[in-house]
Amino acid sequence: MKKIGIVGSLNTDIIMKTDKFPTSGVNILGEEAAILSGGKGGNAATAVSRLGKKPILLSSVGQDLYGDLILSDLKDSGVDVSYIKRSSHKHTGITTILIDKFAERTMVVALGANMDITAEDIALYTDQIHHCSVLLVQLEVAEEAVVQAMKIAKEKGIPVIVDPAPAEGITLQAIKYADILIPNEQETKHMTGIEVRTIEDALQAAQYFQALGNCKSIIKMGHQGCLVFTPDRWEFINAIRVEAVDTVVGDTFSGALACSLADGNDLFHAAWFATIVSALKVTRLGPRDGIPTLKEIEAFMKSRNLTYDLPYLQVKGEE
Repeated sequence: MKKIGIVGSLNTDIIMKTDKFPTSGVNILGEEAAILSGGKGGNAATAVSRLGKKPILLSSVGQDLYGDLILSDLKDSGVDVSYIKRSSHKHTGITTILIDKFAERTMVVALGANMDITAEDIALYTDQIHHCSVLLVQLEVAEEAVVQAMKIAKEKGIPVIVDPAPAEGITLQAIKYADILIPNEQETKHMTGIEVRTIEDALQAAQYFQALGNCKSIIKMGHQGCLVFTPDRWEFINAIRVEAVDTVVGDTFSGALACSLADGNDLFHAAWFATIVSALKVTRLGPRDGIPTLKEIEAFMKSRNLTYDLPYLQVKGEE
């Protein structure tokens, strides 16, 4: 079974649905609430597992009840938790999430134990990283851990995907070793100053990243789709229209992308596969519970007459 290395966060998500977001100092009533295991690393690892690959998840939780529950949930999802650190002095990360009637999210994250993973912790698992087909890193953990993992992957020529989220964690050091950058609109604006509203905006941002040395990128544009850029060509892949329940899907997208790349697909086909998986995910509530299995993806594709071949693309170009 092919392995995907992942360095990312583990959090407990406290989710509440509400008709509208509150303004400062105003108390409002919510409609539904749930406490679920989340975190970008855990979500991506779950996606990788459900899509038939073995995730090597390097992360950290506290020695508390939330940490116990997260590890139990990961085991139930087929994720090996033996590489996850238990912090002795920091609490498990917590994310408070509000979802409005348009399925948009507002989140506040207390990173806690996620910031307790060090470069030395990552170095302990050098051999495991060297046996991965792809390394996926995210930025809700200590930067030194992310950089160390990328350096180890580079030693063996393992492709590195950087999901530069959250925007506050982005530094040039954190993306220096990236082979593929996959920012959304907000993260793209944070890094480039470019407001991504159109395909032309996304192309300009991708060319900016190329000038920095990151030759490949995917600019995610939510319900519109994503622009896929390489030094040889670029294409825009339209999103698949569905009835969205929960629009946050970045971790599922990144996990699916890594799986497809591990199978030897090029970046364009991998992005199309990630688009299909993401379309089904947004019809379900929950950062992790809603992630589909490969069998569910096949059924969804059959119901929508989709294939793994690239569809007719809205735009394609050459550099």
